[in-house]
Amino acid sequence: MMVSFLELFLVFLKIGIFMFGGGYGALSILHKEVVECRGWLSEKEFVDIVGIAESTPGPIAINCATYIGYKLLGVIGSVIATTAVVVPAFITILMVAMLIRPYLEAEPARIILRGINSAIVGLIFVALVIISRNVIFKEYSIQIIPLAICLLVIVLVMLFKIHPIEAILISIGLSLALHYIFKL
Repeated sequence: MMVSFLELFLVFLKIGIFMFGGGYGALSILHKEVVECRGWLSEKEFVDIVGIAESTPGPIAINCATYIGYKLLGVIGSVIATTAVVVPAFITILMVAMLIRPYLEAEPARIILRGINSAIVGLIFVALVIISRNVIFKEYSIQIIPLAICLLVIVLVMLFKIHPIEAILISIGLSLALHYIFKL
């Protein structure tokens, strides 16, 4: 299988852009891209890489990117994949620090974050099903709307096989609609 440096960079940049919820939230997106869409890894290789990435220091998604990049294109591939997956978070942190922070308490931002957070709970569950592990949901409150969005994401990704990125976008739209149309 031939993989170009540009393709590797763009795939991991895409993963980095939608890596809401931390590394575990990104695992379902990573799985979709490298196992299902591109066939860069087998299911077994993916589970093995996740196991290795969990047992080594550092964020799991970055460790996975480094290993996958190395497997596909050697040392340069590992640098490209790692850089690509980190760049969006770095830019986001800079933007938040400089521009967005004063507006994070605004109602639309909280509503969007509610939709994103609800989607992440669902994506984390998908990732955990893939790697056959259990999780404790510590950071997410159990409320009807977030729970419903979470379950919707699980159904959409697991049963209807939609891309995890689409599930995030649907969740944002649903959260906004529930708030502005139904006042929930």
